[in-house]
Amino acid sequence: MSSLTKLGHGIMSRYLASMEYPEYRKLWLATLCSQSASWALIVARAALVFNMTGSATWTGAVTFAAMIPSVLVSPVAGYLADRFDRRTVLAYAYLVNVGDNLVLAILVVTGLVEPWHVLILSAITGSGRSTQMPAAQALLANMVPRERLLNAVALYQATFHGSRFVGPFLILVVLWATGHQDWVFFLCAGLYVLGFTTILTVKTASRGAMQAGKFREMFLGNLMAGLSYMYRHPLILSLVLLVVAHCGMTMSFESLFPVFAQDKLNMEGSAAVLNGFSYLMVAFGVAALVAALMLAGVRSEAARGRWLLGLGVFSGASAVALAMSPNLPLAILSVAAMGFAQGGFMTLSHALLQTIAPDEIRGRMLGVYSWHTNGTMAGFNLVNGALAGLTGLSAPLILGAGGLAFLVIMTLSFGRVPLRQLYARGVAAT
Repeated sequence: MSSLTKLGHGIMSRYLASMEYPEYRKLWLATLCSQSASWALIVARAALVFNMTGSATWTGAVTFAAMIPSVLVSPVAGYLADRFDRRTVLAYAYLVNVGDNLVLAILVVTGLVEPWHVLILSAITGSGRSTQMPAAQALLANMVPRERLLNAVALYQATFHGSRFVGPFLILVVLWATGHQDWVFFLCAGLYVLGFTTILTVKTASRGAMQAGKFREMFLGNLMAGLSYMYRHPLILSLVLLVVAHCGMTMSFESLFPVFAQDKLNMEGSAAVLNGFSYLMVAFGVAALVAALMLAGVRSEAARGRWLLGLGVFSGASAVALAMSPNLPLAILSVAAMGFAQGGFMTLSHALLQTIAPDEIRGRMLGVYSWHTNGTMAGFNLVNGALAGLTGLSAPLILGAGGLAFLVIMTLSFGRVPLRQLYARGVAAT
């Protein structure tokens, strides 16, 4: 019994150390709820619009509408996260998503929903999510001691990747229990309600440091501080550019999965497409969660650098494997490999950025980072959907070409000295 107790304490101290802090647990749970709702929405909205229109272009447009607010909103959201109490910013962001998800659920259940309704509400949801992310990530760093920051970030990122499993899995549960896909949208609203009520219990107060002066100059100067810091720091700039390429070439697959399920896996009908899409996303999410939890226990700086390199290569290769998968079981295995590689790569890169970022501009820098990554995924989802819908290019061909392109990028990344040092020695050495 004592050996089991020691084993449990060992796992807690290495992999779940940040869970000892109640405030962090609240933020972690709220984020898991909101991200699960977000990924359930991505699956449900894509299947809904694809079944209403039969158009991959519409599917790509809806996914684009949900992600593009990060280009417009994230920098401002980062400013708000440093200017005001981050708890307040978070609460309002959650409240917006509670409201617009309830509206969408009512429209779907009453049969009044139109594709343009979904498009507009997707943009509102994306705006709320883009406001939530920089505030939550900046607040996180004030909830745990600095020596546990990497563990806290890795576990926090696990909510993003694990939600790719939780959200679609809950869709399957709702479908099995009710037989009606309409109720999935009430599930999403309920998850946001749970996240909102949890955020209201957070007591940790946190905000950044802002320049003084006239409002116009102060606003623009403070808004640009995160962008300026990112572009002037050689390692951060190199890492962000690598992550942007990763997001565009390997992670912009949401608009392609409904088409992939129908054309490559021969799934016909609205329920079949939604089920196929959900199975693929569950496989992705489970593997991504495993990767994030495993990386939470990696303490060596050099090991983190090697993991980043290996996961980047594996991410490109697994996308090629998915493109070549002839049936659902092999597709699920390939998507699980993608989930492990992509989830691990994004977890590790974000943890490294959090380690480098100064707290006084953390919100603005993370807002700019979200602007780059989510904006890239939004744009490439739109392009991929248009390519599949308008040009006749197959979803497997687009997925495979993206994976091969990122393998080339990983090879070229050795040409940048900061990344070469990062792969060899980690952040501390640079």
